[in-house]
Amino acid sequence: MSSDFLRWIVLVSFGLFAGCSGSAIKTVPAKGTIKTVQGEACGNALIVFHPAEKDRLNDPKPVATADANGTFVLRTFAMDDGAVPGEYGVTVVWPGEQGEKALSLSGEGNSTGPDRLRGKYGNPKEPLLKVTIPPSGDSNISLQVEGA
Repeated sequence: MSSDFLRWIVLVSFGLFAGCSGSAIKTVPAKGTIKTVQGEACGNALIVFHPAEKDRLNDPKPVATADANGTFVLRTFAMDDGAVPGEYGVTVVWPGEQGEKALSLSGEGNSTGPDRLRGKYGNPKEPLLKVTIPPSGDSNISLQVEGA
């Protein structure tokens, strides 16, 4: 093969890959509150939004940790950037108080206590909570769980 031909292949390949980089996935604002049905804020709850559409199952999952008032802001790629519009199944783990048996999402036991929801909202394959994020975003997501 000639060096001119190889140079042409490299330039065409570079152009194709560079052209693909402009199609970044866009997020929209997504925030809300999580409370028990009795109205108790689920402070420190870990919330994960799992894409429900089959072509998005391996996409990044928006996550948030609720503050003491149960308020949360989702992040997907950067802090507080929201979520990609679409359908989601939502999982929630609500850690208990310090001094209780350690809860671990990774199996390493470095969290604040067991799940106060007893795993009820932790199965991403059969989520009890479902949310749709519209193309305009959603700043009023309301999640309600049956508390401990």
